[in-house]
Amino acid sequence: GELAIAGTYLKALAPNVRAVLTDEIKPLMRLGEAPIGMGYSGDAASVIADNPNIVYIVPKDGSAVWTDNFAIPSTSKNEAGAYAFINFMLRPENAAKNAEYVGYATPNESAKALLPQETLDNPAFNPPAEILQQLEHYEFLPADIIKEFNEQFLGFKMAL
Repeated sequence: GELAIAGTYLKALAPNVRAVLTDEIKPLMRLGEAPIGMGYSGDAASVIADNPNIVYIVPKDGSAVWTDNFAIPSTSKNEAGAYAFINFMLRPENAAKNAEYVGYATPNESAKALLPQETLDNPAFNPPAEILQQLEHYEFLPADIIKEFNEQFLGFKMAL
């Protein structure tokens, strides 16, 4: 199927791959030892801070989008403390500081108003609407597809 075709294609690319995981690619990009890399926008912001020659782009045919969140486990022993922490982090001034620190956009409109214009104008941090429309959320996949995906990915990693 499609995953087997993708696996074959990835194996053919293996000689050109220096790293696979985002934690592996960051130092290579910082030092200019890898000409291209794929990673999260927040990681890219961190790398760009150390190496201004790096440019963050979203592929023309789109990419994945994700959302970070706060959640309280059902086994929490301090639910009140968890709510207090979440409420603290959602305050505009704290949400803005957190967004700048982690290098990821914030959906908190009041926090956006507190961010420097330079940050808001940075498409890696705050993609424009036309870019956001090209992004897709990951879908829940059945176990058999996840198994096949993992097998193809392992085959690729073994080829490195």
